[in-house]
Amino acid sequence: MNNYGHDLEFEIIIPELAGTTYSQILKALSSETAQTLNVSAKALYDLLIKKEDVSGSGIGGGVAIPHIQVQGPTKGMAILATLKNQIDIDAVDGEPVDLVCLVISPERDGPIHLRRLARISRLLRCEDLHKKLSEAKDAEAIRALLIDPEGWLMAA
Repeated sequence: MNNYGHDLEFEIIIPELAGTTYSQILKALSSETAQTLNVSAKALYDLLIKKEDVSGSGIGGGVAIPHIQVQGPTKGMAILATLKNQIDIDAVDGEPVDLVCLVISPERDGPIHLRRLARISRLLRCEDLHKKLSEAKDAEAIRALLIDPEGWLMAA
């Protein structure tokens, strides 16, 4: 577990996640996250789908940030996945997604959850970083790119 500062903590990094639908991607992310949180993958997936039905997570620029607040965790976490293939998810700009960051926060983290989402959104929408993350082939290469988010945030 690495703390990249100011509410940016990427607990899990998954390079080249395979899937042909957004549902498959969310199931894979739920499964990975459930193990870490010691909760049901199905429950996480159901919450994500319910949230997706209310408001989509495709923020544009090839990025999706599905997010939920749940009981249980004591601090927020993010799971970053680069996708093996771009997926159309009806993002706000109509472009397919190739970078997904699942954000999970404790229920009590209202304003902190919003701040975490804003920072992750700003970070991942940086075109240079997004390009480098998409080209990275393993978790260590992705982690190396995320060591100093302040530099990328200043560029965003």
